[in-house]
Amino acid sequence: MRRISLILASILLSLFISGSSYAVSTYKWIDSDGHVVYSQRPPADGTRYEHIQTIAPSRSGSESHTASSARESIMQDEVKRKENALVKKEMEKNAAERDKDCKLAKNHLRFYQVQRRWKDKDGNIKSLSDKERMKKLDEAKKQVADYCSQ
Repeated sequence: MRRISLILASILLSLFISGSSYAVSTYKWIDSDGHVVYSQRPPADGTRYEHIQTIAPSRSGSESHTASSARESIMQDEVKRKENALVKKEMEKNAAERDKDCKLAKNHLRFYQVQRRWKDKDGNIKSLSDKERMKKLDEAKKQVADYCSQ
């Protein structure tokens, strides 16, 4: 009986030692070049980072699984970076169009504040009644409020 319990204890001990894992602190951040960096030390002060609690792999051959998981994580981060770059580019394009629309709306507002008559494409003089002019002024003010507010 004593021999069986000794064998059982040694088997359990060997399983515990060979399959043990331990927690490792890992830090993840994006450097100034836009590259994802993983380290066991936090980045320099002022850099935003993410603290990741990982478990070190056991020595039972799961290294390939961990490597593929890391590869997948890196690929997902690269996709996110590209998506963010596309969103940023689109936002810059929209901001430029909004600025152009704002300038145009301000020009329309100035025109209707000062002018009552103008020449059309054919050289004919056109004029607005006070009611029409006030309506155009209100529309121009609304456009300025829409396009020029940040």
